[in-house]
Amino acid sequence: MAVKARETLESKQISITTLGILMVVVVGYTFLYNQFANTLEDYRLKTIVGVISLVIMMGGFLISLRYITTIYEMVITHDRLIIDRKIFFWKKTVLEVKIEDIKKILPIEEAKKIEGQTRNFTLTNMDGKRKYMVQYETQGKICSAKIQCTGKFIDTLKKLVKI
Repeated sequence: MAVKARETLESKQISITTLGILMVVVVGYTFLYNQFANTLEDYRLKTIVGVISLVIMMGGFLISLRYITTIYEMVITHDRLIIDRKIFFWKKTVLEVKIEDIKKILPIEEAKKIEGQTRNFTLTNMDGKRKYMVQYETQGKICSAKIQCTGKFIDTLKKLVKI
């Protein structure tokens, strides 16, 4: 299995503005919790409210970490397009398509109406990495995947697909 092209798509560092907004949300949430908890007299109810508040904050933290640390690794071999998603140290193959099953490769602006299931493997807008729609057939159904990569990677894919 010879690798023809490899691309890694990492999310950008979190901006100062976003970090500031997150800080305001955390401080505001903590303030509201303290105001509400101080009005309660029953300690059992305070404990329940505290545990629920902690679970909500931990859930929000874990969800935000998932979006901040997501990395997509795309590999083109002589017969397959493979996309792996990596979150921290968990790595999972999220798409594996045979080159012969790929029907179309279009820039995202031209792919207005795509039939079938669409899966998204893109991050925020990044310099030098455009978004494309790869339409493929699997199990008799037409599906599509949004990918984000450099021109060199997409040219290699188009050359193998012979579009």
